[in-house]
Amino acid sequence: MNNLLRELDAWKDADATAEFWWRDDDAAEPAVELDRLIRLSDGFVVPCGLATVPAKAGEPLRKTLSHAHHVWVLQHGYAHKNHAPSGAGAWELGNHRPKSVVLDELRQGMGKLVQLFKGRFVPVLVPPWNRIDPELLAYLPVMGYRGLSGSYKKHRPAPPADLRVADAHCDVLYWKDKPHVRFAGTEKCLNLLTDHLRDKRTGEARADEPTCLLTHHLAMDAEAWAFVEALFAATTAHPAAVWVSPASIWPAKG
Repeated sequence: MNNLLRELDAWKDADATAEFWWRDDDAAEPAVELDRLIRLSDGFVVPCGLATVPAKAGEPLRKTLSHAHHVWVLQHGYAHKNHAPSGAGAWELGNHRPKSVVLDELRQGMGKLVQLFKGRFVPVLVPPWNRIDPELLAYLPVMGYRGLSGSYKKHRPAPPADLRVADAHCDVLYWKDKPHVRFAGTEKCLNLLTDHLRDKRTGEARADEPTCLLTHHLAMDAEAWAFVEALFAATTAHPAAVWVSPASIWPAKG
């Protein structure tokens, strides 16, 4: 943690606050892993944006989250289903189907999450596999979305002015050996977080985009869980670090 803590010290010396946020993907139903996430969130008072698959979510998940005081629901596409041809990568929100079909599914998904989670739902779209056709972006604010969260890239399509982007900067998992998903490693994860913080502090990245930790509770191994816990312990104890909630990143328009 030394490099990260030194970077946070630099924020403190600059009389600035480093904002972090936590996104977890692929929620659909109750699970012991989700219970573990909720305990971590409660124990460290770290808010979590739970990217939830609308087509798979229902009353059991609503009941599980009803007592999760620091968990907010985001929209993880519609069914998390790949519609791209073989060899084109995995896309649910790509240009492989008519826009009207894709947008109608998103609209249905938002309606279901509003019905299930009411004020706990923050209208932010998290595209499955972090992929979305850029031509869809202009439609999202009209549909009621306030935000978008994918995978961070320094060069990315400019979103509409009323769609705030807060991407994931550090995925704690290594996915390239599926189905053998594993922890990406302490050094790599800390470097990703530290690099984004430094880029924000030095003006190389947008200062108003909080640094995002990405987890997938259903795929986490013991080392990944241990890293997240250690990260929360270190950052919540540092005076220059704060974990912000999705509801504060994407506040309702008054």
